[in-house]
Amino acid sequence: MTMLNFDEKKLVADLQRLSPALRVAFAAACAERQMPAYRSFANKHRVENPDTLDRALDDAWLSPSKRGMEPQRQLDESMALIPQEDAVKPWTREANYAQDASISVAYALRARITGEAQEAAWSARHAWESLYQFVIDREGLDINQPSDMARVLSHPLVQAELLRQRRDLDDLLSVSGENLQQVITRLRDRAKGESETFFTVES
Repeated sequence: MTMLNFDEKKLVADLQRLSPALRVAFAAACAERQMPAYRSFANKHRVENPDTLDRALDDAWLSPSKRGMEPQRQLDESMALIPQEDAVKPWTREANYAQDASISVAYALRARITGEAQEAAWSARHAWESLYQFVIDREGLDINQPSDMARVLSHPLVQAELLRQRRDLDDLLSVSGENLQQVITRLRDRAKGESETFFTVES
């Protein structure tokens, strides 16, 4: 099977073929799959109002075309919950994955506000980067070594997320004549299910 790579320029071009609402759905799916990492971090560190990110993401799923003050408020609140290295001591791998998850949510919310394809692509990038880093951490790899870099890029977890992103994008590009919210609900339910195995290596 051909190895996939994260091609941000092509992803942005493909996302520009979607309506703004479907761009939000794509970004929300990328964020949704990572949310268990944030929930676990928030629980361990007793983050105040840990459900804020979940509520904001749920609202983006339900009303991806919504504009106005409420989406901006949700974005501001979500940005404040992104773990920062100068505030989390000691900084851990789990904090790093939670940071990627919350940044992905923020980009999904920004895509909702601006409608821009680039925002959705950045949400996808953080999903990919989270697994990229997870593989490095898990396998103890040195990406300065070409052989280790190849192992990271070809790892089943990294390839699985790229396949999911490609599949979601293809599904959204093929939407025609369907109820928009039904399509988005189907994407959401699938992403929620996949979140349970986002970091799981099949034996």
